[in-house]
Amino acid sequence: MTIKEMEEKCGMSRTNIRFYESEGLIRPARRENGYRVYSEEDAAVLMKVKLLRLMDVPLEEIRTMCAGEAELAQVLERHLERLRAQQVKQQRSGELARQMLDDGADFAGLDAHTYLARLEGGEEALNMDVKPKLNLPWRRYWARCLDYAFYNTLVSVALRDFRNQTMYVPVLTMLAMLVLEPLLLHLFGTTLGKTVFGIRVTDREGARLDFNTGVERTWTVMWEGEALRIPLVCQYFQYKSLDLAEKEIPLSWEEDSELTYTDDKNWRYVLFAAAYAGLIWADVMLGG
Repeated sequence: MTIKEMEEKCGMSRTNIRFYESEGLIRPARRENGYRVYSEEDAAVLMKVKLLRLMDVPLEEIRTMCAGEAELAQVLERHLERLRAQQVKQQRSGELARQMLDDGADFAGLDAHTYLARLEGGEEALNMDVKPKLNLPWRRYWARCLDYAFYNTLVSVALRDFRNQTMYVPVLTMLAMLVLEPLLLHLFGTTLGKTVFGIRVTDREGARLDFNTGVERTWTVMWEGEALRIPLVCQYFQYKSLDLAEKEIPLSWEEDSELTYTDDKNWRYVLFAAAYAGLIWADVMLGG
Protein backbone atom coordinates (compact mmCIF):
# COMPACT_ATOMS: atom_id res chain seq x y z
CA MET A 1 0.00 0.00 0.00
CA THR A 2 1.02 3.60 -0.56
CA ILE A 3 0.92 6.10 2.26
CA LYS A 4 -2.25 7.58 0.79
CA GLU A 5 -3.91 4.16 0.96
CA MET A 6 -2.68 3.80 4.54
CA GLU A 7 -4.26 7.16 5.41
CA GLU A 8 -7.61 5.97 4.08
CA LYS A 9 -7.39 2.50 5.60
CA CYS A 10 -6.33 3.59 9.09
CA GLY A 11 -8.05 6.97 9.27
CA MET A 12 -4.77 8.64 10.17
CA SER A 13 -2.99 11.64 8.77
CA ARG A 14 0.23 11.25 6.84
CA THR A 15 1.99 13.12 9.64
CA ASN A 16 0.83 10.54 12.19
CA ILE A 17 1.95 7.65 10.02
CA ARG A 18 5.39 9.18 9.44
CA PHE A 19 5.75 9.84 13.17
CA TYR A 20 4.93 6.28 14.20
CA GLU A 21 7.31 5.04 11.54
CA SER A 22 10.07 7.27 12.94
CA GLU A 23 9.35 5.81 16.38
CA GLY A 24 9.99 2.33 15.00
CA LEU A 25 6.44 1.05 15.48
CA ILE A 26 6.16 0.10 11.81
CA ARG A 27 8.90 -0.64 9.29
CA PRO A 28 7.59 -0.41 5.72
CA ALA A 29 9.60 -1.90 2.88
CA ARG A 30 11.10 0.34 0.22
CA ARG A 31 11.06 0.02 -3.53
CA GLU A 32 14.10 0.60 -5.66
CA ASN A 33 12.99 4.19 -6.22
CA GLY A 34 12.89 4.76 -2.46
CA TYR A 35 9.10 4.86 -2.10
CA ARG A 36 7.67 3.17 0.96
CA VAL A 37 5.43 0.11 0.60
CA TYR A 38 3.16 -0.53 3.55
CA SER A 39 1.84 -4.00 4.36
CA GLU A 40 -1.37 -5.25 5.91
CA GLU A 41 0.68 -5.97 9.02
CA ASP A 42 1.76 -2.32 9.16
CA ALA A 43 -1.87 -1.28 8.89
CA ALA A 44 -2.87 -3.69 11.69
CA VAL A 45 -0.15 -2.31 13.96
CA LEU A 46 -1.24 1.28 13.26
CA MET A 47 -4.84 0.44 14.12
CA LYS A 48 -3.70 -0.99 17.44
CA VAL A 49 -1.58 2.10 18.06
CA LYS A 50 -4.55 4.33 17.17
CA LEU A 51 -6.83 2.49 19.59
CA LEU A 52 -4.38 2.60 22.48
CA ARG A 53 -3.41 6.24 21.90
CA LEU A 54 -7.10 7.24 21.89
CA MET A 55 -7.26 5.47 25.27
CA ASP A 56 -4.34 7.69 26.40
CA VAL A 57 -1.95 4.76 26.78
CA PRO A 58 1.57 6.30 26.73
CA LEU A 59 3.50 5.86 23.51
CA GLU A 60 6.46 4.39 25.41
CA GLU A 61 4.21 1.61 26.72
CA ILE A 62 3.00 0.89 23.19
CA ARG A 63 6.58 0.81 21.96
CA THR A 64 7.51 -1.86 24.52
CA MET A 65 4.64 -4.05 23.32
CA CYS A 66 5.61 -3.63 19.66
CA ALA A 67 9.15 -4.68 20.64
CA GLY A 68 7.81 -7.73 22.49
CA GLU A 69 9.10 -6.42 25.85
CA ALA A 70 5.70 -6.15 27.54
CA GLU A 71 2.32 -7.87 27.46
CA LEU A 72 -0.95 -6.01 26.82
CA ALA A 73 -2.35 -7.11 30.19
CA GLN A 74 0.58 -5.58 32.06
CA VAL A 75 0.29 -2.31 30.16
CA LEU A 76 -3.46 -2.09 30.70
CA GLU A 77 -3.11 -2.76 34.42
CA ARG A 78 -0.63 0.11 34.75
CA HIS A 79 -2.89 2.31 32.61
CA LEU A 80 -5.88 1.59 34.83
CA GLU A 81 -3.84 2.58 37.88
CA ARG A 82 -2.95 5.90 36.25
CA LEU A 83 -6.58 6.53 35.24
CA ARG A 84 -7.85 5.82 38.74
CA ALA A 85 -5.29 8.21 40.20
CA GLN A 86 -6.25 10.88 37.66
CA GLN A 87 -9.94 10.35 38.43
CA VAL A 88 -9.39 10.95 42.14
CA LYS A 89 -7.26 14.02 41.39
CA GLN A 90 -9.83 15.45 38.99
CA GLN A 91 -12.65 14.89 41.45
CA ARG A 92 -10.79 16.70 44.22
CA SER A 93 -9.82 19.48 41.82
CA GLY A 94 -13.45 19.93 40.82
CA GLU A 95 -14.60 20.01 44.44
CA LEU A 96 -11.96 22.61 45.25
CA ALA A 97 -12.90 24.77 42.25
CA ARG A 98 -16.54 24.71 43.38
CA GLN A 99 -15.51 25.65 46.92
CA MET A 100 -13.40 28.57 45.65
CA LEU A 101 -16.38 29.83 43.63
CA ASP A 102 -18.67 29.50 46.64
CA ASP A 103 -16.13 31.41 48.73
CA GLY A 104 -16.06 34.21 46.16
CA ALA A 105 -12.27 33.92 45.89
CA ASP A 106 -10.44 36.30 43.58
CA PHE A 107 -6.87 36.09 42.31
CA ALA A 108 -5.59 39.18 44.13
CA GLY A 109 -6.75 38.01 47.55
CA LEU A 110 -6.46 34.25 46.97
CA ASP A 111 -5.33 32.42 50.14
CA ALA A 112 -3.30 29.74 48.37
CA HIS A 113 -2.09 28.06 51.58
CA THR A 114 -5.62 27.29 52.74
CA TYR A 115 -6.66 25.74 49.43
CA LEU A 116 -3.37 23.88 48.99
CA ALA A 117 -3.90 22.26 52.38
CA ARG A 118 -7.29 21.00 51.21
CA LEU A 119 -5.91 19.77 47.90
CA GLU A 120 -2.89 18.02 49.40
CA GLY A 121 -5.15 16.22 51.81
CA GLY A 122 -6.05 13.92 48.93
CA GLU A 123 -2.63 12.31 48.75
CA GLU A 124 -3.72 9.53 51.08
CA ALA A 125 -6.55 8.61 48.71
CA LEU A 126 -4.17 8.55 45.78
CA ASN A 127 -1.75 6.33 47.65
CA MET A 128 -4.53 3.86 48.33
CA ASP A 129 -5.39 3.69 44.66
CA VAL A 130 -2.37 1.60 43.67
CA LYS A 131 -1.38 -2.01 44.00
CA PRO A 132 0.17 -2.90 47.37
CA LYS A 133 3.94 -3.15 47.16
CA LEU A 134 5.19 -6.72 47.58
CA ASN A 135 8.11 -7.45 49.86
CA LEU A 136 9.45 -10.95 49.18
CA PRO A 137 13.02 -11.07 50.55
CA TRP A 138 13.35 -14.85 50.33
CA ARG A 139 12.56 -14.75 46.64
CA ARG A 140 15.31 -12.22 46.18
CA TYR A 141 17.67 -14.55 48.05
CA TRP A 142 16.80 -17.63 45.97
CA ALA A 143 16.98 -15.57 42.79
CA ARG A 144 20.50 -14.54 43.78
CA CYS A 145 21.43 -18.19 44.45
CA LEU A 146 20.15 -19.22 41.03
CA ASP A 147 22.06 -16.40 39.35
CA TYR A 148 25.28 -17.39 41.10
CA ALA A 149 24.78 -21.01 40.04
CA PHE A 150 24.26 -19.82 36.47
CA TYR A 151 27.50 -17.81 36.40
CA ASN A 152 29.32 -20.68 38.11
CA THR A 153 28.11 -23.14 35.46
CA LEU A 154 29.21 -20.83 32.65
CA VAL A 155 32.71 -20.63 34.12
CA SER A 156 32.91 -24.38 34.74
CA VAL A 157 31.92 -25.13 31.16
CA ALA A 158 34.39 -22.56 29.82
CA LEU A 159 37.24 -24.17 31.82
CA ARG A 160 36.31 -27.78 31.12
CA ASP A 161 39.43 -28.37 28.98
CA PHE A 162 41.83 -26.96 31.58
CA ARG A 163 43.36 -28.95 34.38
CA ASN A 164 43.25 -27.87 38.01
CA GLN A 165 40.39 -25.55 37.23
CA THR A 166 38.66 -25.84 40.61
CA MET A 167 40.73 -23.22 42.41
CA TYR A 168 39.96 -20.59 39.78
CA VAL A 169 36.22 -21.14 39.47
CA PRO A 170 35.03 -19.04 42.49
CA VAL A 171 37.08 -16.00 41.49
CA LEU A 172 36.16 -16.24 37.82
CA THR A 173 32.51 -16.75 38.77
CA MET A 174 32.48 -13.45 40.65
CA LEU A 175 34.19 -11.72 37.73
CA ALA A 176 31.58 -13.18 35.36
CA MET A 177 28.85 -11.97 37.68
CA LEU A 178 30.38 -8.49 37.81
CA VAL A 179 30.20 -8.23 34.02
CA LEU A 180 27.16 -10.31 33.01
CA GLU A 181 24.70 -9.20 35.66
CA PRO A 182 24.99 -5.45 34.90
CA LEU A 183 24.75 -6.28 31.20
CA LEU A 184 21.57 -8.34 31.70
CA LEU A 185 20.02 -5.66 33.90
CA HIS A 186 20.86 -3.01 31.32
CA LEU A 187 19.49 -4.98 28.37
CA PHE A 188 16.50 -6.74 29.93
CA GLY A 189 15.94 -5.29 33.41
CA THR A 190 16.26 -8.75 34.92
CA THR A 191 18.49 -11.83 35.21
CA LEU A 192 17.86 -15.58 35.03
CA GLY A 193 17.08 -15.88 38.73
CA LYS A 194 14.99 -12.72 38.81
CA THR A 195 13.04 -13.85 35.74
CA VAL A 196 12.17 -17.13 37.45
CA PHE A 197 10.76 -15.22 40.43
CA GLY A 198 9.14 -12.43 38.39
CA ILE A 199 11.49 -9.71 39.62
CA ARG A 200 12.55 -6.64 37.65
CA VAL A 201 15.17 -4.03 38.52
CA THR A 202 14.82 -0.46 37.27
CA ASP A 203 16.01 2.98 38.27
CA ARG A 204 13.74 5.32 40.24
CA GLU A 205 12.13 6.54 37.03
CA GLY A 206 11.21 3.03 35.91
CA ALA A 207 13.89 2.79 33.20
CA ARG A 208 16.45 0.00 32.88
CA LEU A 209 19.76 0.62 34.66
CA ASP A 210 22.69 1.85 32.62
CA PHE A 211 25.67 -0.52 32.58
CA ASN A 212 27.86 1.51 34.95
CA THR A 213 25.10 1.78 37.53
CA GLY A 214 24.57 -1.96 37.19
CA VAL A 215 28.26 -2.63 37.82
CA GLU A 216 28.19 -0.46 40.93
CA ARG A 217 25.05 -2.23 42.15
CA THR A 218 26.47 -5.72 41.55
CA TRP A 219 29.78 -4.87 43.21
CA THR A 220 27.96 -3.53 46.27
CA VAL A 221 25.94 -6.76 46.45
CA MET A 222 29.12 -8.84 46.22
CA TRP A 223 30.97 -6.79 48.85
CA GLU A 224 28.31 -5.70 51.33
CA GLY A 225 25.75 -8.44 50.76
CA GLU A 226 27.93 -11.51 50.30
CA ALA A 227 31.42 -10.57 51.53
CA LEU A 228 32.95 -11.83 48.27
CA ARG A 229 31.58 -15.31 49.04
CA ILE A 230 34.08 -15.94 51.83
CA PRO A 231 32.77 -19.05 53.67
CA LEU A 232 30.86 -18.39 56.92
CA VAL A 233 31.36 -14.64 56.55
CA CYS A 234 29.19 -14.79 53.43
CA GLN A 235 26.39 -16.58 55.30
CA TYR A 236 26.47 -13.96 58.06
CA PHE A 237 26.23 -11.09 55.58
CA GLN A 238 23.37 -12.84 53.75
CA TYR A 239 21.52 -13.30 57.05
CA LYS A 240 21.90 -9.61 57.89
CA SER A 241 20.68 -8.60 54.43
CA LEU A 242 17.65 -10.87 54.73
CA ASP A 243 16.85 -9.44 58.15
CA LEU A 244 16.94 -5.87 56.82
CA ALA A 245 14.87 -6.80 53.78
CA GLU A 246 12.20 -8.49 55.91
CA LYS A 247 11.97 -5.27 57.95
CA GLU A 248 11.58 -3.37 54.66
CA ILE A 249 14.77 -1.40 55.29
CA PRO A 250 16.37 -0.51 51.92
CA LEU A 251 19.65 -2.31 51.28
CA SER A 252 22.69 -0.26 50.34
CA TRP A 253 22.74 -1.46 46.72
CA GLU A 254 19.09 -0.47 46.23
CA GLU A 255 19.55 3.26 46.78
CA ASP A 256 19.52 4.05 43.05
CA SER A 257 17.27 1.22 41.90
CA GLU A 258 13.84 -0.23 42.50
CA LEU A 259 12.58 -3.83 42.58
CA THR A 260 9.13 -4.81 41.34
CA TYR A 261 7.43 -8.21 41.42
CA THR A 262 5.13 -9.61 38.75
CA ASP A 263 3.27 -11.71 41.32
CA ASP A 264 3.74 -13.80 44.47
CA LYS A 265 2.71 -17.17 43.02
CA ASN A 266 4.24 -20.26 44.63
CA TRP A 267 4.62 -22.13 41.33
CA ARG A 268 7.75 -20.06 40.80
CA TYR A 269 9.52 -22.25 43.37
CA VAL A 270 8.87 -25.26 41.13
CA LEU A 271 10.37 -23.36 38.22
CA PHE A 272 13.33 -22.45 40.44
CA ALA A 273 13.92 -26.11 41.35
CA ALA A 274 13.79 -27.12 37.68
CA ALA A 275 16.19 -24.36 36.64
CA TYR A 276 18.60 -25.19 39.46
CA ALA A 277 18.53 -28.89 38.57
CA GLY A 278 19.23 -28.00 34.94
CA LEU A 279 22.27 -25.95 35.94
CA ILE A 280 23.60 -28.81 38.09
CA TRP A 281 23.16 -31.19 35.17
CA ALA A 282 24.96 -28.77 32.84
CA ASP A 283 27.79 -28.33 35.35
CA VAL A 284 28.29 -32.08 35.74
CA MET A 285 27.82 -33.13 32.11
CA LEU A 286 29.41 -30.18 30.32
CA GLY A 287 31.76 -28.76 32.90
CA GLY A 288 33.33 -32.02 33.78
